[in-house]
Amino acid sequence: MLGWTIRWRPGRLRRRGPPPLGLREILDLLRQAYGATAGWGVGTGDGPFEVPIALSANVGVEERRRGAALVQLASVDGRLHIVRDPERTYVAVGDFPYAAGLVFEGPAQEVILVDVVAGALRRFVAGMRLADEQSAIPRARVVAGRVSRLMAGALTLEGMARAAVQLGEQITHRGVALAVIGDEHVRVIAVSGAADRRLAGVQLSADSPVARAVVSGIPVATRGAEDVFGAGVPERRRSERAGTAYPLLDGSIVVGALVLLGPPLEPDTEILDELSPLLSDLGPRIAAARAVHDAERRAVVDPLTGLRNRREFERALSGATEGSLIYVDLDHFKKLNDTLGHPAGDAALKHVARLLEAAVRDGDLVARIGGEEFAVWLPRTALREGLEVAERIRRSIAEQPLRWTGTVYPLTTSCGIASCPELVGDVLNLPTAADAALYRAKQEGRNRVEKAAASG
Repeated sequence: MLGWTIRWRPGRLRRRGPPPLGLREILDLLRQAYGATAGWGVGTGDGPFEVPIALSANVGVEERRRGAALVQLASVDGRLHIVRDPERTYVAVGDFPYAAGLVFEGPAQEVILVDVVAGALRRFVAGMRLADEQSAIPRARVVAGRVSRLMAGALTLEGMARAAVQLGEQITHRGVALAVIGDEHVRVIAVSGAADRRLAGVQLSADSPVARAVVSGIPVATRGAEDVFGAGVPERRRSERAGTAYPLLDGSIVVGALVLLGPPLEPDTEILDELSPLLSDLGPRIAAARAVHDAERRAVVDPLTGLRNRREFERALSGATEGSLIYVDLDHFKKLNDTLGHPAGDAALKHVARLLEAAVRDGDLVARIGGEEFAVWLPRTALREGLEVAERIRRSIAEQPLRWTGTVYPLTTSCGIASCPELVGDVLNLPTAADAALYRAKQEGRNRVEKAAASG
């Protein structure tokens, strides 16, 4: 088709006919042949590239960014992507870590031979892989470049973790999970599509193989019935329990582990050569993302209870238009502190915080706004439902006492509730109204719920 042949000999290329064209030039020929206006390729050792845009094409910065992003996505998931909008159609084909794509003017129904274009792009992507395999560029360099580009696009710890397990699965064709070490435990924060999704968010026991790999800094593998994630995790088939936990290091500090499911890899397997750039690059990136994550969390979270703090509560309330607000105050807290000491008081606050969280729905907000005072914000919740929640909170705390050093200590709370628009005309006036209702609950004998007086 292109007018030359290539004969392969170990260590060099010999050509017959005209000098061979580069990948960029070949993709541009495809662009011209099918009437596309721009094209992109990724996955080679030289990094991503864009072919020249037709002079008559109306392709701006946003269209170029979108096309390049679609090709990056195709390189990760290995799928055909066709994106249609009123003015243009994007076609991208991937085979990890390679991908190529073209953009056409007009909607898909006006772009003829889309399947033919996809087939041509598949052959081009296969040629990219073959060119890399026959070049002097080590595969590890290609994967390392892919790791850097993929990780650079992840803005959060969770996003980076998801990108890492996705890339790990593409490299190994196995289920992959990522666990990080917290203040007191190791927790799974991401799993790939081939792994059991129930593992996401699971806190691992200290004697689990993954935790042992994190503590020792040495890979730990399991076989047979032993679960790589240890006891207490979702039950799975025996074939899905085996795995290898590879420690992730930031310098000499272990920050987590990448868990590869399935039987252990042989030491000389090529997969390990491809996995090594991910393992070496991921540790420092996870450490940096974790530092940012922790700093952001400290700005909105109460360090003792793990609930939202007053600042975050006020921010949530400022953007609302209606709902119910419950103020909860622990009765006789000073007496508890003076009698049992501050550690017991801290334990009581943590105990109440967990009960408050259990009493609300997803989307509700529980915050610690003072020493022993909590706020429960129920957006878009009417007074009647809010009163039910407040009573449920009061009852659950009264029925589940604090256990401290082997002794049971009863706890009670007083609750004040205000609702907008039923009782208060402006959401910003809810705190004052709820506080007044709380004070009345204290005056009426504690361990009770009082609602705010109606106001304009």
